Amino acid sequence: MTAPPSPPPLQLTSPRLTLELFSRSNPAHYALMLGVINNPIAHATMGDYGIRTASQLDALNQATFLRSPISFPQELIYILQLHLKSDAETETETMIGAVTLAQRSSTIPPDIGWALLPAYMGKGYATEAAGELLRWVRESWGVGVCTWPDERNGGSVRVAEKLGFVDGGFVRSVDGHGEVRDEDEGRVDGGGELIRTWVLPGMRRLDEGGVVEISFWGEQGGGMRARGE
Repeated sequence: MTAPPSPPPLQLTSPRLTLELFSRSNPAHYALMLGVINNPIAHATMGDYGIRTASQLDALNQATFLRSPISFPQELIYILQLHLKSDAETETETMIGAVTLAQRSSTIPPDIGWALLPAYMGKGYATEAAGELLRWVRESWGVGVCTWPDERNGGSVRVAEKLGFVDGGFVRSVDGHGEVRDEDEGRVDGGGELIRTWVLPGMRRLDEGGVVEISFWGEQGGGMRARGE
């Protein structure tokens, strides 16, 4: 494990968005994050992980800090600010979602994720923001990145495809998410459910050396939900 060659920038920009690095001192950032993961669409497509408070969000983030090949003891979350112009051509910004980079297991690359408030879904913002974060991570830190949107979440799968991700094999969820598959679909002996992953072209499949078990809560956080933390 090594320290990153440079710290993440406080802001990234794309044509329609400003990506602002998450700050624990900003209550609005917490409100936005809790909003994008706690709405009917998010619960239907990503699941309800029971994260309702800032302290629960902090616990998840700390459990999924990047550890390998780069070690970075801080959450890598960017809050998406949409540029808006009024009739007077005055530009304002409103928070609409977030993109994240986290690591569930030191045996697989960090995973990129995205979430938007319902009113801003389906407008290309997730692809735009995730593409900018992915560009920066690859150019500045040179690390491989994977993603694992639920196969039943067609919108997120399309985002992964637009970003250039390809089939990365399966990992096994110990949280009860994913789909039970028979042997013809790639299921191997053992409990848990298999989740299809996506990797960037040229990266190894994540199951090349065997199916890895992962938790949404990270290597040390698998019991957080059960404990109500």
